[in-house]
Amino acid sequence: MKSITRIAIRTSILATLTALMGMAQAATWIDVGPASGFSIAGSTVTYTPSPALMVKYYDGNLTPQSPSDIQGYINGVFGTSLGPAVSYCDNATSGCTAGTTAGLSGGVNSYTSAAAYDFLAIHFGQGELVFHWAAPVAAGTTFTVEGLPKDLSNYRAYVSAIPEPETYAMLLAGLGLLGVMARRRQAK
Repeated sequence: MKSITRIAIRTSILATLTALMGMAQAATWIDVGPASGFSIAGSTVTYTPSPALMVKYYDGNLTPQSPSDIQGYINGVFGTSLGPAVSYCDNATSGCTAGTTAGLSGGVNSYTSAAAYDFLAIHFGQGELVFHWAAPVAAGTTFTVEGLPKDLSNYRAYVSAIPEPETYAMLLAGLGLLGVMARRRQAK
């Protein structure tokens, strides 16, 4: 009986160690921005318009690759909550939004959006680049990236949610309450 328990404990410890080693080798998000040029897998990547507020690179394959899944990753990586998203894709993917273009010619990839956006996800090889601009990139602006170490698969652009009036009202009410509390403390 004791030997069976010991075997079970050893097996459990071995399984835990194996899982921890697997997690340590898992792909992770790397901060490579906001510079307009950075290196990925020995290739120098440049882009315009620049600079972005932040640029993150994921060195593994994000699956699945649906726009809503990528939006979820963006929310997690940038600590934001995107509202209703406007998403785009390149011409190699079905369901593209009219007014977008993307292509691969001489290592230069370009994308022209039909609407403003402040997050852009680029999938290439097994990597993912995510850009975040402080102010939205204007509609009709051509985004260009070159030097990607692998062929580009798609682009996806997202617009942040604009806070609703109720959100501002709650913020102002909270600030007012803090002011009242501070005055009470000073009065005592």
